Amino acid sequence: MFELDRFSVAFDTATALREASLTISPGDRLGVVGESGSGKTMLALSLMGMAPDAAQVSGRLLIDGNDMASASESEWQRLRARKVAMIFQEPMSALNPLRRVGDTVADPLRIHLNMSNAQAEARALDLFREVGIPNPEARLRQFPHEMSGGQRQRVLIALALACDPALLIADEPTTALDANVKLRITHLLVRLAEQRGMALLFISHDLASVARATKDILVMYGGDIVERGPTQEVLKAPAHPYTRGLLGARPDPAPHQRGADGKRARLPTIPGTVPALHDLAPGCRFSGRCPIERPECATVRPAMRDLGHRSAACHALEVPA
Repeated sequence: MFELDRFSVAFDTATALREASLTISPGDRLGVVGESGSGKTMLALSLMGMAPDAAQVSGRLLIDGNDMASASESEWQRLRARKVAMIFQEPMSALNPLRRVGDTVADPLRIHLNMSNAQAEARALDLFREVGIPNPEARLRQFPHEMSGGQRQRVLIALALACDPALLIADEPTTALDANVKLRITHLLVRLAEQRGMALLFISHDLASVARATKDILVMYGGDIVERGPTQEVLKAPAHPYTRGLLGARPDPAPHQRGADGKRARLPTIPGTVPALHDLAPGCRFSGRCPIERPECATVRPAMRDLGHRSAACHALEVPA
């Protein structure tokens, strides 16, 4: 089990992740959404023990009860791949262009599981089959540039699964893929998580993919978790004004439709711009852009409030009796 308890990551005057608390158990499929700079990737890197060297970390990061918040790099190296693994963005740049993909996937098997070269290659072949790479025997010998974007993404998934992690973090796993490939990759991650009984943390700007892949969702803004709950409930009836803004800014599913004046309606946006990390309000991070802002919002941080099956951090929420 993975647990963050009031966990923060700061850089001098900027806080990239502010007192995050969450628990991830085996079998969980948790989505994380928010604009660029909201803290999604910093959350993922923290769970991998990969926060930047300049970061000041506070709070607790528990993995099976052991606090890893101040663990050394050597301690993290013993956990990565075997306990937690990550599918990074941009499959072309994440793979070494000078190495055959089969060797790349076999490396952690040799390093972490002490497999021989023959054993590691056989296991890499099995992994290629498991993630649905066609003609896997031939693909093992290829370089990244010889594969399509979808095939490279499957190689990264095989690499992340190599040592059977308890938690798989997928950071924007469908970026730059066409709609059909995106759907297949999303379904693949769900199937693998269910078959292996592992937890999946699915980070994405794509709310449709998050809706398909996850059971629960975190909404982040300015380094804060502002809403959480069952994915379908949050997406159907968002409580936080930022979540409502995100959903309202989705592209029109029927862009061919036009208004009475014959013109296409402009894509809705959230007013204002995302502030820099060093310029965030000390209270609610969404202050200055929120359509229902109150005087206390800029200076008083709202607590996470229980809304039944879910929760949100907003001074203006009406809490059920």
